[in-house]
Amino acid sequence: MTATAKRARKNIKEDQLVTTAVRASEWAQEHFNQVIIGIVALVAAVAVLVFVANSRENNAREAERMMGSAMMLMQQGDLNAARTSFEQIYQRQGGEYAVAARFFKAECELGMGNFTRAAADYEAYLARKDDYPVFAASAAVGRALAYEGAEQWPDAARAAAEAVNALGKDDPRYHDAAYRAGYCYERAGDTKEALTYYRIAADGATGSLRDRARYAVTALE
Repeated sequence: MTATAKRARKNIKEDQLVTTAVRASEWAQEHFNQVIIGIVALVAAVAVLVFVANSRENNAREAERMMGSAMMLMQQGDLNAARTSFEQIYQRQGGEYAVAARFFKAECELGMGNFTRAAADYEAYLARKDDYPVFAASAAVGRALAYEGAEQWPDAARAAAEAVNALGKDDPRYHDAAYRAGYCYERAGDTKEALTYYRIAADGATGSLRDRARYAVTALE
């Protein structure tokens, strides 16, 4: 494995810790009358959401049961089994459950380091995001991470730039996404676009991220 791939895997883990609470909040706000949020403190500080809802429709009840079981597997760290369960949900169910399950399958693939599969699942979710837009911003971030992990730099740069636009300046992931866009454009050989996104991070980020962005700007100018 190259040093770049190792670094991408490390950064992915860090990003997931930052964004888990945001994703849990997005889901809870959309389903506040149907969900129970279970935040479990693990060694990796992974927060997982488990929901249970009563439904009059048999298909909906089955989808909820399957979704709850899959999320429990995710909580327990069994990403392979969770991935299989989410795949079954989007193959068998329709509507929002199928769309949400595709997103969570992408999360499992990303967590397992299956970057190409993760990118394909994020793309599939984003293609149907209008049917269930709750995770649109998080999927945009995940897709960028997946392409970066696969070292598909032109796709990673495009996806990271789209993630910046999807997040907005008030999102805590905004400046990190901008730095990633700069890095991916640099690896893709587009110095002009790299500087554009590095400067966003250099001007608005804090701490070590700001320092790294400023160093990158200086190096490329």
